[in-house]
Amino acid sequence: MSHTDRGLGRRLQLQQGLIWLAAAQGDTYAALLRGLDIDPRDHWRALRAQPLSRSATGDWVAARHPVAQAALTAPELRGLPLFDAHDDASWPDAVAAAARRAATSWEHTLDRTASDGADLVAVARDAAVGALARACGLDEAAERALHTAVLRTRGALDAPFYPQSRTRTREIADGLAALRALVPAGFDIAVAGIPMATDLVADAVTHGAATGDGAPELWDRLTAEPGHADRVVRETLRLAPPLRLHVAVADAPCELGGQHIEAGERVVTVLGAAHRDPEVFPDPDRFDPDRPREQQDAVLVPDTARSSVLPFAVACAREGLRALATRRPRPVGTEPLVRRAAAPVSPSLVARPMATV
Repeated sequence: MSHTDRGLGRRLQLQQGLIWLAAAQGDTYAALLRGLDIDPRDHWRALRAQPLSRSATGDWVAARHPVAQAALTAPELRGLPLFDAHDDASWPDAVAAAARRAATSWEHTLDRTASDGADLVAVARDAAVGALARACGLDEAAERALHTAVLRTRGALDAPFYPQSRTRTREIADGLAALRALVPAGFDIAVAGIPMATDLVADAVTHGAATGDGAPELWDRLTAEPGHADRVVRETLRLAPPLRLHVAVADAPCELGGQHIEAGERVVTVLGAAHRDPEVFPDPDRFDPDRPREQQDAVLVPDTARSSVLPFAVACAREGLRALATRRPRPVGTEPLVRRAAAPVSPSLVARPMATV
């Protein structure tokens, strides 16, 4: 083991230890970051008890919807990037590119997927990778390399909030380097847009299959009303946001939630808590794609995800739901669903077995 590896391991362990210590002393935000609890709703409710709270980690925490909305729009608060991109490359037309290629990629992915025992998480990821690969003009070998690099970057969105293991940190760094070489213009989408698209599809199907008459009702509605996919994706962004935390830094002093924020201090918006604020979303734990327009418009999206990442993810998820409606998959298995550990920002489903009928 090199001295560099040992030093990295010590730093990561120290950072993790400080979060665990704060959580053990009763800090709710630190407990949320630690991620031991499968269901974070108790932490979200506790954080909403105050308009703005100060965590032992040093961050200000906004969990009520009005304060969270103000934190995302205050001119003094500059949203930090989702990850360290190291360059200014961006994909100028993500929505059109995804719309043109996502449907084809989904059909291709479903055609080569076995009908029984398929994993919805893997299928959704493959389709999103294929859409990006086609948009960037990659050949089959480069698409396989893209898929491998995307898998290696799992945890990249969570690492700034909760340190990953030393092995995982090295894998993320290697994956990021590979993505910069493979898709420089689609780098942000590869790191954030693909996992967001994957999560939106997996969670939309999971929540949709758990309401009403189950999966058949979801597929019947999507078949009869293709536009319903937009409402399903929007409600999934609310109930199970693929980005649950967002951090901003104050470039100048400001007031937020009745508190004075000094320049240089950080404000974390807990999107998962804000999206279940009962003052804004009645019956907040219910998955309801037919919520009134004012509730749909109240879903919060950080500026750092608007430019290309979220449009790509939404377009891929929308086309994926429409494609799945023609195959009518049903979830299989009775075991509890498992989500990635150490993932306070993007607690993705590890797997979601399905079969078609």
